[in-house]
Amino acid sequence: MLWWTLLTVLLTVSSGVVAVKPGFKARITEHALEYANHQAIDALAAMVPKASIPDQSGSSGDVDYTLSNIRITGFNKPSSSIKIVPGTGLKWSAANAGVSLHADWRVKYKKGWFKVSTSGSVDVSANGIGFSVTMALGDDSSGRPAISSAGCSCSVGGVDIHIHGDIAFIVNLFKHEIEKRVRSMIPGKLCDVVNQQINANAENQLKKLKVMTPLANKKFMLDYRLVSAPAFQSAYMETFHKGEITWTANPQTPPFSPPAIPPYAPSSNMLYLWVEKYVPQSFLYAAQQNGYLRYNLTTKDLPPNNRGFLNTTCSGWSQCIGHLLPAVGKKYPNTTVELQMLSTSLPAVNMSPGKLEASFAGEIALYANTPSVKKPYLLTLSVSAIFNMSAGIVDQLVKGNISGSSFKVAVKESAVGPLSSKVMNTMVGLAMKLFIIPEINKQGEKGFPLPVTGDIKFLNTQLHILQDALMIGTDLQYTIKF
Repeated sequence: MLWWTLLTVLLTVSSGVVAVKPGFKARITEHALEYANHQAIDALAAMVPKASIPDQSGSSGDVDYTLSNIRITGFNKPSSSIKIVPGTGLKWSAANAGVSLHADWRVKYKKGWFKVSTSGSVDVSANGIGFSVTMALGDDSSGRPAISSAGCSCSVGGVDIHIHGDIAFIVNLFKHEIEKRVRSMIPGKLCDVVNQQINANAENQLKKLKVMTPLANKKFMLDYRLVSAPAFQSAYMETFHKGEITWTANPQTPPFSPPAIPPYAPSSNMLYLWVEKYVPQSFLYAAQQNGYLRYNLTTKDLPPNNRGFLNTTCSGWSQCIGHLLPAVGKKYPNTTVELQMLSTSLPAVNMSPGKLEASFAGEIALYANTPSVKKPYLLTLSVSAIFNMSAGIVDQLVKGNISGSSFKVAVKESAVGPLSSKVMNTMVGLAMKLFIIPEINKQGEKGFPLPVTGDIKFLNTQLHILQDALMIGTDLQYTIKF
């Protein structure tokens, strides 16, 4: 049912985790629980008629009876609600449900020498049925979320019985036994169905949630485990997650902590998610520490129509390396140049209201691709760049794109004589346009995963850039699978 799936959006618990500042926060509001309640009741209405009821037998005075082939023929949905119990958890309550049953009966009556055996059928309708179930939240030994029923109670209002059969006085003798059986049977059976949803089916939903998600061909690992217990307020529930990305082969916590999560008052959506800048910053730290932010750019990395950019002899390409650096074209004609790019310091992600940017500092070293074993060194440039970013939500993924950029270039070392700063800016600008920005956008298009299952779809989603965090507000849609 949906409300168990909604919990998987939030409840990613790990045994023994140490409470630290969260890099990711989630909030479910009353609007989500209202929607979840409707979905849960629909699921319950579909499951109750499928419930199997064993044959019932007993005695009442001189009457021995058996009820067989008991089946539920109808279920009237109750009025219901899922409420947050501040400081505790959730309670699901329902009232005024109705259940209809049909069964076959057989009676044996013995009074002295007088013996009678007869049979027939019976239709029973029970109304005014109500139930209440509370839910305990925790974690299991493997660090996965654990959900269990902390108690279910059920009551039955009225019971109406229509017995079809002969010998009226015998029928009347055991009619009250049928009512007694129904009153005792319905609460247990209904609570069995409800508890199954919590104790069994909910676990299947929780298994769909990836609290540890590999990224970039499994080189990185995204950690969405809880760092503290869920908090239950009167109008919403919140959970606080690690939200950290590490190098899979050498996981290390960054030497910096997440900033305080900025407050956000509106609660008109079902779900709110805060992604702190700590999440991408931890990724950049892992990438920087493990040499991921370096790349050797060659002609094969460029679009076919633009591969002439790295030629030392220009032919149909007015701004190739040979034209921008005539000394290189003269000394190493008819070959290509390789750009060895690397980040020299930890890149930074900056978020402020309505503004998202990333800054990088690095070096670009140029080498000529000659037949010699050792590639001739040409020059090294120091480059600092700022990328203005835009972000949005597509298919439950945070996707990013570069909307603008600026950079500065300085010559650090040259083996080909004096270099013009204007020419160097033109060369780096072309490298940015032809490879660096398209490559970053390609990675941004792959998207950044959020801790939701594939059964949930986002609707009416908005992304806000706050101070040091992205805030996502969304409604939810869930398709029930019976």
